[in-house]
Amino acid sequence: MSLMEGSNPFATRFIKPGALDYVFPSGITAGSLAADLQSQHWRGSIIGPHGSGKSSLLAALHPAFEQLGRKIVQQQVQGRRGLDWSALAWRNWNDHTLVIIDGYEQLSLWQCLLLRARCRQRGAGLLVTAHQPVRLPLLFTTKPKLELALDIVQRLLPESDDRITPSDVAEAYVQHQGNLREMLLSLFDVFRARA
Repeated sequence: MSLMEGSNPFATRFIKPGALDYVFPSGITAGSLAADLQSQHWRGSIIGPHGSGKSSLLAALHPAFEQLGRKIVQQQVQGRRGLDWSALAWRNWNDHTLVIIDGYEQLSLWQCLLLRARCRQRGAGLLVTAHQPVRLPLLFTTKPKLELALDIVQRLLPESDDRITPSDVAEAYVQHQGNLREMLLSLFDVFRARA
């Protein structure tokens, strides 16, 4: 998404998952992770703390999954303890379906068991995000680092714009304990104050 003249580069529309290209560690690509998930029979988990890029990684992986013939059915679990089964249209799942649940740890044990059973019954794959390891093979662990935070901010700022300094980023990163999402949101106010 291109930055409009006078816009705040830390506005939600510029930092939401999928708005920026995901920064993969050296040697890892969307294609390699999709191939890894395929080798795990389309079952896996992405683990990492709050705001570490799990949802952004999912957005980056979608095209690679689709290139491998997967039909993606995704749902984000936020603040509720159950899945919206009608929105998931689980009766239409088959062996080409990849069910993606973002926020899996928020589900009750019963919901987790039911989800896994329905995926097995319909032959669908299952990829989830969570903060701690779950009973699915690990696909990837998101690990926020200050260097990554600096890189993301540099990509967001208009060229030659020095209203946000590396020390601003470092301070916000520490203040938000490595939560990149919260760090970026906090820089919105810093940028606006200096406009």
